[in-house]
Amino acid sequence: MSIPTNVSWSFRYILRVRPSVLHLFTGPIHNLSVRSIRDNLRIIFPKVSWQYLVWFPGRIPKHNIIVWMAILDRLPTRVWLLRMGLSIVDVKCLMCGIEPECRDHMFFGCNFAKDLWGAILALCGVYRGACSWESELSWATYCFKGKSLIARVFRLAWAGHVYSIWKERNCRLYGGSARSVDALLQDIKAVIRIRLERSTICRSDECNAALCARLDIA
Repeated sequence: MSIPTNVSWSFRYILRVRPSVLHLFTGPIHNLSVRSIRDNLRIIFPKVSWQYLVWFPGRIPKHNIIVWMAILDRLPTRVWLLRMGLSIVDVKCLMCGIEPECRDHMFFGCNFAKDLWGAILALCGVYRGACSWESELSWATYCFKGKSLIARVFRLAWAGHVYSIWKERNCRLYGGSARSVDALLQDIKAVIRIRLERSTICRSDECNAALCARLDIA
């Protein structure tokens, strides 16, 4: 049966999925439920290794949506727009003005982003240089698991870094204003502090106490 075009999208969808759920209606009707229909319709994909960087308790939705798009490389950077066929006159990074603005460069390759990420890591008591996007993603995926204070701080800091760099890029592009690394760091620090100040923290742990002192968590 061909699906008519002069009906609503919902009715067209029902007609399209009808063969997929037809078998549900051949058995006893009392066993049929909305959940069984939903489970038969949805496509189940395997979990990705970076899921805990995006979907975790206490996350900040506007931060993590940007993180999710960045991991999937769906943010409309200048190089991405050029790949989509748009005419882009200048593809240079708005932060450094040297390299083309792509995801890999903008978040961990640009000197501005490197300085910000280095400052965030130092705030967490970690001293290491920024690597490539893939390396940082792999490191974060491996290290940011669990419910410890440092893991929660790292997840919020990672999301805050990606969100802040993207926001700063947009402010420079559309607002004509630029902020310093320290200004962005203070914003990220404030967000983490506000998110965790009412959490139960074991302050008898020296590492937790030192981390709270660096983040000014009362």
